[in-house]
Amino acid sequence: MAIVCATNLSPESQEAANVAATLAGKLGEPLLLLGVVEGEPLAGEAGVPPSAFPRYLEGESERLRPVAGVVRPLPRPAASADEVLSEDECQHARWVVVASGSWRTSAWRRASMPERLARHGCAPVLAVRRETALVDWVRGRRRLLVMVGVDPRSVTTDAAVTFLRELRRVGPCDVLATYVCSPLEERERLGIHTPVHVEVLDSSVRGMEVLDPAVERVLHREVREHVGDLMGEGGVEVVLEPGFGRPSDHLLHVAHARRVDLLVVGTHARGGLGRLWHGSVSAGVLRHAEQSVVCVPPSLREPRPATPPRSVLVPVDFSEASARAISQARSLVGPGGRVHLLHVHRRKVSDVGFQDHYGVLPEPARARDGVLQRLWGLVPHDEGAQAVRWSVEGVSGDDVTLAICQATEREGVDLVCMGLPPEPSREPDALKGTVARDLVARCRRPVMVVPAT
Repeated sequence: MAIVCATNLSPESQEAANVAATLAGKLGEPLLLLGVVEGEPLAGEAGVPPSAFPRYLEGESERLRPVAGVVRPLPRPAASADEVLSEDECQHARWVVVASGSWRTSAWRRASMPERLARHGCAPVLAVRRETALVDWVRGRRRLLVMVGVDPRSVTTDAAVTFLRELRRVGPCDVLATYVCSPLEERERLGIHTPVHVEVLDSSVRGMEVLDPAVERVLHREVREHVGDLMGEGGVEVVLEPGFGRPSDHLLHVAHARRVDLLVVGTHARGGLGRLWHGSVSAGVLRHAEQSVVCVPPSLREPRPATPPRSVLVPVDFSEASARAISQARSLVGPGGRVHLLHVHRRKVSDVGFQDHYGVLPEPARARDGVLQRLWGLVPHDEGAQAVRWSVEGVSGDDVTLAICQATEREGVDLVCMGLPPEPSREPDALKGTVARDLVARCRRPVMVVPAT
């Protein structure tokens, strides 16, 4: 492996090279110094003539050797990422370090060198601004305040979180795990109903940009679980940033307000039309951040280890099939696990009183207590069942499958266990085979279907 530094020998690139050399010395990796020749300097612009570039690059290598140890200078007469980094260098790069500024950008190629290297996607790309904080951190003189952009439903987050472990191997880091979220979309995902008349809402949650406390608790749990346990020195704080529009703008706002030293974001490594269509959080952060930025490619993502389910949701229609599913769920989670029993009442035209209800729509008032009592009656009372944590819930919904999916998000369960009746049930809210098929297709959690015996 090697620390790769792309430089055009500008003062900004020299600062980036200082960081790269310090990292190489700390990690015991060779430093590969790629000298990017961008052509003759423009009129009035200070720069190194192409003819003298190899000599100046060798001088830069000599300057860095006392810090880095092994330094290999390689001139590259090109300015595209594909030409700067060969395939072999990509495969052996541990970090790619580059100055965030001082690179020429033509009118037809608007992406800067850090953006093009990040799109190349062969290794984490560190775009350096203000070298002092990074150099002092690598040398053990200070902690680093790192902000990582987190989206629990994006695969790019897994790669960014993996890179946090690499950072903590270098030195102590305090982490701000920041999720930019839309309150309206999150309420929809979690099944938090919003009344038609805003005055029904509590004054603290009337604004569209405000997170409801119930939603906030779920998001905080999701982000914390996604980040997981980070080995090494430093704390981890979850930051929820409600917002609309470009996520990169909100990430930059939090980074500025919290005086962050380093901003870490995952990237899809898209190029061309794909990037124009989907947009890019990483590109927005790279262009406008006040601090150093690391863009982590999806290839760095580590697969999450498979673990037995510790929490299971069971949709209940009070049929014999539901009883079989409950027994199956109990055996899956084992002692210390959790089973959540959910009954979904199909809303009817005659149901009134829900239009201006705020929160999860409950069972109709006339049936609520009876349904909850029946659900608790399905909980086994033997000694083994007492070692499992049980919870029950009755909700109403027009779309039964959607109501189940929303409950899985609120409860954060690992698995859905649903029983299929051998014949149509007489229960008014019986779960049919079509619900099971829809659940398998639409639910973000694994679904186990317990067939009729």
